[in-house]
Amino acid sequence: MNHAGGYEEYAVTADLYDHVVPYRDRPDVPFFVEAAQESGGPVLEVGCGTGRILIPTARARIEIVGLDLSSHMLDVCRKRLLKEPKDVQSRVQLVEADMRHFALGQAFRLVTTPFRPFQH
Repeated sequence: MNHAGGYEEYAVTADLYDHVVPYRDRPDVPFFVEAAQESGGPVLEVGCGTGRILIPTARARIEIVGLDLSSHMLDVCRKRLLKEPKDVQSRVQLVEADMRHFALGQAFRLVTTPFRPFQH
């Protein structure tokens, strides 16, 4: 049984995800980074995908947990994290889980779900 509930499609597109419209031009990164800084962390990003918001948040010195159902999207995020300095990497924890059912055993000052679907 495919636990990803349709998210296996990202096996082919995960590496390209952030380079296509509407994803590449979203101006929301500063909004989420500022909200994380104001919270002081830690932050939980539900649906963190490839790390588009997660990595800039960690660069801003905020502890962040990224949760996503797609192992392929998380693989892209891990590859991107490897290019970051160790201090940025140390502020990130990635969790593969279904956002409908998860328990992380910790509290968060901010929880975000930055994904915004394509609008016509």
